[in-house]
Amino acid sequence: MISQRYISQTDMSTDVIEKNNSDLLSGTYPIKVMAYKVDTPLSISTMGNGNNALNYTIELHIGEREKIGQGTFGKVYKAKLLTTQEIVAIKEVEMEEKFKSRELDMLKTMIHPNIVRLKYFFHSSSSIKDLLCLIMEFMPMSAHRLISDYRRNHKILPLFYIKLFSYQMLRGLGYLHTQGVAHRDVKPANMIVDYEAGILKICDLGSAKKLNKNEKSVSYVCTRYYRAPELLLGCTEYTTAVDIWSAGCCLAEFLNGYAIFRGIDSSDQMYRIIKIIGIPTRDELREMNSRYTGSVDLTIITFTPRTLRGYLPEHTQESAFILLEQLLKYKPNERITCQNALASEFFIELKQRSIFLPNKRILPSLFNFYDNELSKHSHLYSAIVPDFIRNNLAEIHEIDNHTSSLK
Repeated sequence: MISQRYISQTDMSTDVIEKNNSDLLSGTYPIKVMAYKVDTPLSISTMGNGNNALNYTIELHIGEREKIGQGTFGKVYKAKLLTTQEIVAIKEVEMEEKFKSRELDMLKTMIHPNIVRLKYFFHSSSSIKDLLCLIMEFMPMSAHRLISDYRRNHKILPLFYIKLFSYQMLRGLGYLHTQGVAHRDVKPANMIVDYEAGILKICDLGSAKKLNKNEKSVSYVCTRYYRAPELLLGCTEYTTAVDIWSAGCCLAEFLNGYAIFRGIDSSDQMYRIIKIIGIPTRDELREMNSRYTGSVDLTIITFTPRTLRGYLPEHTQESAFILLEQLLKYKPNERITCQNALASEFFIELKQRSIFLPNKRILPSLFNFYDNELSKHSHLYSAIVPDFIRNNLAEIHEIDNHTSSLK
């Protein structure tokens, strides 16, 4: 039973910090914080200086906390909000002088069914360090852990779930890309899932960035196994297509239970890619990075690539191979877009009228697209959205028009 004595973020003296393992969230007492509530979707245009993007503050009482993750960014806790009785994830990020959280800005604006939802955030200051705490919806596990659990039992994820989770991954990325934002660290560890509900959401937008044409960005981004070849070759003027490559790596991992490109450094990573995808032509190298003069010497490569098929289970569907080949193209501008990928035959099973999860629960909403999600891909609408849903929407639209005419 937790004591109902509360520690407030304003109570964080050096003595209290030392007793609570050097930060607010790692202590055992319930804590009381004044947090900003992120209540509704906010347009990017309202962000401005970031001071007018919030609705109001709210007092939150945070109960039991369990550390569930740690990285260079900070720590992640599973916690219970005593105020609302909901279970949440709290990401704790250390702030430096002149610190501006790009992830906070992204999460406040990128509100989508397949992107983790930011609910509240607050700052905690002490004589030792300043912290930004992001309170987000909680989901039971990462896609990485799910894949690992199956692999440990010498199994791979059931094909239906591969389709379901890959579809949601691509839809979430597609939404980011319509905003001109690249995630830049797409991998199973940065996707959270509720297996019982069949839901996947993209998380960890700490590396995400809005890319502007002719603007340079660092190439040393994205976890190595999922890093696009143009990044491995040092390209600094890349596009959201870097995420498409990573999505292809994730789909391959869903299909066979492990990462297919596992290099020990950037050069070895490029060789691993070449062993499967093939030796890039001069034209492909130029498209990946016209200024590349680095260490990958293609003249010493004498092996014959095995092709993707050799690295995937024998029973893998043809439509999966086709989609993978479209995602894993050397030329960034030849990679399929997320919206085109959603129209792939690989996802036809998800578009049947009477289909349920294996546990007999209904599927999560897969076709509740926002207006701007498909606005630049309207020609794909009929290929992505099933007939029965399009017909229902048409009927609703007709009823709305009729009702309006009677007013």
